[in-house]
Amino acid sequence: IMKACAFFGHRDYNYEEYRAALKSSIVDLIENHAVTQFYSGGRGNFDEFASRMVYELKKQYPHIRNTLVLSYIPKEKEEDGLPEKYDDSIYLLEKKVPYRYAIAKTNEKIVERADFIISGVQFSRGGAYQACEYALKKGKTVIRLL
Repeated sequence: IMKACAFFGHRDYNYEEYRAALKSSIVDLIENHAVTQFYSGGRGNFDEFASRMVYELKKQYPHIRNTLVLSYIPKEKEEDGLPEKYDDSIYLLEKKVPYRYAIAKTNEKIVERADFIISGVQFSRGGAYQACEYALKKGKTVIRLL
């Protein structure tokens, strides 16, 4: 059974010192927990940090998938194609939600699809924190890097 991991962390935070911890967490999920699907939102430092690491690990584990989760329906003119590091993108909201709730609702949908969450949450506020709290309520395994 294919398993999935999602990433939640802060938009503005320097995660560089957690590189080794992130890499070993992802490798452990691939090698010991059958995780092949990775989801990130492409919205800030942690998403960039995590999706870049998954992309680097694809050289070693070519069967894993790096998916960009869209919170908004892309407008045609913005659709210059997917950044190279992603295999695909997905939009999870069935109906249009008010702009200000789109990220929070998308995060809930990602949590529902994921078996594991890798958390780069440092502060007890914000969308990433709320997503991790939601994941814990749903009984998901949350791996904290910080």
